[in-house]
Amino acid sequence: MLDLLDLLTHASHPRERSLDAERDHLAIMRQAFFHHFPAEIRLGAALALFRVFAIPRLSAILARTGAWTRTSSNRLDRTVDLLSSLIEHGYDAPHSTLVLARLNAVHARHGLANDDMLYVLTTFVIEPARLIDRYGRRPLLPVEREAACVFWREVGRLMGIRDIPPNFAAMVRFAHHYEATHRHAADSNRLVAEGALKAIALLLPLPFADIGRTALCALLDPPVRRACGLPDAPRPLAWALARVGTARRW
Repeated sequence: MLDLLDLLTHASHPRERSLDAERDHLAIMRQAFFHHFPAEIRLGAALALFRVFAIPRLSAILARTGAWTRTSSNRLDRTVDLLSSLIEHGYDAPHSTLVLARLNAVHARHGLANDDMLYVLTTFVIEPARLIDRYGRRPLLPVEREAACVFWREVGRLMGIRDIPPNFAAMVRFAHHYEATHRHAADSNRLVAEGALKAIALLLPLPFADIGRTALCALLDPPVRRACGLPDAPRPLAWALARVGTARRW
């Protein structure tokens, strides 16, 4: 299968030279998720959850339901499976439609405001992009970044979310404004963040569980880490992680 970067830089067919984020977003997302950045996107989706946990009005709901305190492993598995299924089969496939309908029912039961749902949606665009740009083998191409926006915009539309920003820059502006308004430390943030960390640690071999937890905390944006009540990474680990991206680019 041709690499997306090859299509953009070396292809001879006119259509291949002009991949369009709007028209080709599913194909671009599948290439990114299954070939170019599988680990980064999955990890980015997990880190996106911590941006949600850092919002007390959202973490309070999650703490009350026990979604990330009693059944955190199952919840993490379902989140990753949902992301994989939506990308592999498309958001309008019969199975995906049923899954999104169940999500809509859950959100309706908790009375989430449109801005809350919109913020959660944007985290699944912004956080994987941040992780890839910092630690990936290469930065995201503009067409990949915008294709992710189109993909999640369509998912949001099917979920009844209104006023979805039209592009990546607009999503970032919305998220920054939302975080400035709603993000601060709270006990519920720490409770659900600790539950998620335990779930992720269970995925690692036992000898690496502690270092895996510490590394995951180090990958979080400092404001997110502080709002979740999580410790800063040891400086040697932070230094090493900062050079992972450079090493991978080389």
